[in-house]
Amino acid sequence: MRNFLHLVQPEGEWIEIPQGYKTTRAWTPQIGDIFPNFKAWGTQGDFCFHNWAEGRWVYFFSHRSAFAPLCSTELASLAVYQEAFKKADIAVAAISVGSLEDTMSWVEEVEETFDLSIDFPVLSDPHGKLSRGMGLIHPKNDPNHSIRKSFIIDPALQVRMMFDYPAYVGRSSEEVLRAAQALQIAERTKLAVPADWQPGDDLLARPGQDEDSRLTSLYGKDWTRVKSYLKVVHPNGFARS
Repeated sequence: MRNFLHLVQPEGEWIEIPQGYKTTRAWTPQIGDIFPNFKAWGTQGDFCFHNWAEGRWVYFFSHRSAFAPLCSTELASLAVYQEAFKKADIAVAAISVGSLEDTMSWVEEVEETFDLSIDFPVLSDPHGKLSRGMGLIHPKNDPNHSIRKSFIIDPALQVRMMFDYPAYVGRSSEEVLRAAQALQIAERTKLAVPADWQPGDDLLARPGQDEDSRLTSLYGKDWTRVKSYLKVVHPNGFARS
C-alpha cells in the first residue's frame, strides 16, 4: 500500500497525492509518476479518477474556466473528435476551476452553439484545490485559474506525456490523438515513433535494440537499414510482432 496525503475539500471532493511525490508545495505530476487519485463532480455525476481511468489510455486536460471563448472551441473540438478517441480506446475527461452549476450550464451551451453532443465527463473544481494538487495552476499564471495542461496517461495510471499551452493558444485535438496513438503503438511494438508519424507509417528501431540479426529475426525483410543508427521497420513487419 502506498502512503497518501488525502486532502478533503469543502464540498466533499478530494485528492490523494503519494507522500513521496509531495516533497514541495510546487510539486506537479511528471512523466513516469502515477497520476493522483481524486474525487470530483461533473457532467456525468460523481467521478473517482482511478476507478474511471485504470485499465485504459486516458487524455485528461484542464481548462481555464467555463464560458471562456477559447475553452469553448477546445471543448467543441474534442467533441468532434470523441468518436476517433473512442475508436482508438482513449478515454477523455476535462476539469476547470468553477462551480458545478456553471460547468453544467457551459457544457449545455457549447452543445447548443456548436450543434454537437459532449459525451465525455467535464469536471468541476469549485475552490481550485484539486487543480492546485494536480499542478494545474501555474505560479506565474493567473492564481485563480488553471493553465491549459494536458496529460496522456496509460492503463497503469502512469503519466506518459504532458504538455502546457498558454492562455491564448488553443490545443489541436488531432495532434493530441496522434500523440496518444503514437504512445500506444510504441508500447505495443517496443519501437520508436519518428517525427510527423501518422497511423500506418513506418517506425524506427530503438537504440540498443537495433542489431541487424535481431531485426531480421523479428521482422524478416520488412525493415530497412538507412544508417548504422537509423533502421526503419515497415508496417508489415511490426504488424505481426
